[in-house]
Amino acid sequence: MKTTLLGIVVALLSASGVSASGAVELTKENFDEKTSGKNAFVKFLAPWPDWDKLGEEYAASSSVVIGDADCTESGEALCTQFEVRGYPTIKYFVDGDKKGEDYSGGRDYDSLKKFVEDKLEVKCDVKDPTECSDKEKKYITKMEAKSSADRVAQIARLEKMAGDKMKGDLKQWLHQRLHILRALEA
Repeated sequence: MKTTLLGIVVALLSASGVSASGAVELTKENFDEKTSGKNAFVKFLAPWPDWDKLGEEYAASSSVVIGDADCTESGEALCTQFEVRGYPTIKYFVDGDKKGEDYSGGRDYDSLKKFVEDKLEVKCDVKDPTECSDKEKKYITKMEAKSSADRVAQIARLEKMAGDKMKGDLKQWLHQRLHILRALEA
């Protein structure tokens, strides 16, 4: 029996919890582990080529997980936890949010990619701030001068505020600061 290279790759990816599309297969058992410290964009399953392409695009991302949860098999308990009633249901999770928000944007690749770029992808890297905005660079400098204890206290304060209602741009800035602080504490 001949084994093809593609078959080996698919088997290895499957064993590692990553689908051939690059999306991470999520279950109730691995959800917290796989999304911890990252933003997540999760499709509660339906076969979908544009979603698979998005998964391939972000497979190596350090800040975004593109995930699949198969509501008929391994992800059934996770789908129940998030009260998924129809397919595909897409939810997104920001900064460890355990409830998630429903995604209601376009379902084509360009719309999905734009959403991830605008709302989930972390572009500012404290180790190489070339992609950071001036506002982020200023905040990095300010927080680098603080003690670890001060940064941890700031993280706690911002995490508490993250559940509050606020305008979109303020909420986005809050999450940008959380990413910066967590990176400085890593």
